[in-house]
Amino acid sequence: MKIYFMRHGETDWNKERRLQGQSDIPLNNYGVFLAKETAAALSHISFDRIYSSPLTRAFETASIMAENRNIKVITDDRLLELSFGEGEGLSLSYIHSHPESELYNFIHNPCEYIPAKGGETLDNLFYRCGLFLRECIFPLENSCKNILVVGHGALIRGMIYHMNGRSIADFWSVTHKNCSVTISQYEDDHFQLLEEAKIFYKENKEADW
Repeated sequence: MKIYFMRHGETDWNKERRLQGQSDIPLNNYGVFLAKETAAALSHISFDRIYSSPLTRAFETASIMAENRNIKVITDDRLLELSFGEGEGLSLSYIHSHPESELYNFIHNPCEYIPAKGGETLDNLFYRCGLFLRECIFPLENSCKNILVVGHGALIRGMIYHMNGRSIADFWSVTHKNCSVTISQYEDDHFQLLEEAKIFYKENKEADW
């Protein structure tokens, strides 16, 4: 069974390089374009299930992926992006230039990250990623061939933490662009990471975080 973990399309906050977390920001026009390009590139894949974060930017992306497929998008709160609490909306330039900020460690030293007020720890992110895999993915091994999970950058890194045993220190080792797709194979209780952060569109601008 293959699981396709897809990051949502671009939002205005991505374009402005602002930290989104669980703030509910919709796709912008370019984000819709990226999702449609990726959907076309993966149109030959027959997905048995499509799961999505309930946040608008992910659900819109998943809905575009589900077009022309007789399949319903299933939302799951465990697929929410990591919450940054009071830090949501801050620009990355501000975070990079303020080492005293709690979020500075999130970017530069995730092993030491302590969330801002109202934020979520990485341990909690890893916990709900593991719970989703155990309760929603593992039981499908003998009944499904391809699963699509549409979510967020930190969320997908949390999934890789479980699937590939990647350390927290390597949390940022790979850039996951908007609508990038990470493909993993699950067989006999074992994950194999096949491709990470692959894009299926021709880039003409950057909107990474």
